[in-house]
Amino acid sequence: MEPGGIKKPTSILVVEDDVNILNLLSAYLEKAGHAVATAKDGGVGLEMALNGAFDLLVLDVMVPHKAGTEIASALRDNGCLTPILFLTALGGETDILHGFGVGADDYVVKPFSPRELLVRIDAILRRSTMQRADEEPRLEIGPIQLDGAQPVCQVKGTSVELTPIEYRILRQLMGRPNRVFERSSLIAGIYGNDAAVSPKAIDVHIHHLRAKLGDEAGEMIQTVRGFGYKLTVPPDKPKSDDNA
Repeated sequence: MEPGGIKKPTSILVVEDDVNILNLLSAYLEKAGHAVATAKDGGVGLEMALNGAFDLLVLDVMVPHKAGTEIASALRDNGCLTPILFLTALGGETDILHGFGVGADDYVVKPFSPRELLVRIDAILRRSTMQRADEEPRLEIGPIQLDGAQPVCQVKGTSVELTPIEYRILRQLMGRPNRVFERSSLIAGIYGNDAAVSPKAIDVHIHHLRAKLGDEAGEMIQTVRGFGYKLTVPPDKPKSDDNA
């Protein structure tokens, strides 16, 4: 079954300094119906990503002048929510966790299967399209208010910017408070049931999420040893008796 379900053409930026891989990727993506822009330099790629309207970014990590992880971090710091897929020879656990930590939506290690890559790209685009189409309700639990349209929440009225993955984790937890989510369940809700993502990646995202939310709100996300995580609802504060 061919990858499908995506309204095409979609616009994809590929930042890769290996000309052979760049040409191969461009050919496969264009054959699949995508419009492709390319850059062989990280600095140029960042400028293109900031100024262009792309549906997906495919980034090599080791590119000249600005690493792919630096590009991703800069984009997220600028509020860019465009999905990012890293395609790199760096396959160590630390490298993968760092990639997700700076805002990646997926991470593929070279050498790669072009067909598998297309499936992963279609999965990312499908999730992105569904998220834009769905009007998620605003969620509010304790001091946390989670926007339904963008990965931003407020904690006691102060805005907190989240990466797309942090936003999805928090929305899952807030959507069913006090329920224990196994790490595998959180992974499936973010990446899909067939995603080969280490459970430790979730631990990294939770760590960053707690830090961004601050002490009181961050402590609402509790670790359930041996299982995963849950978001606890703080007890209601007793109301004052005006007649007392």
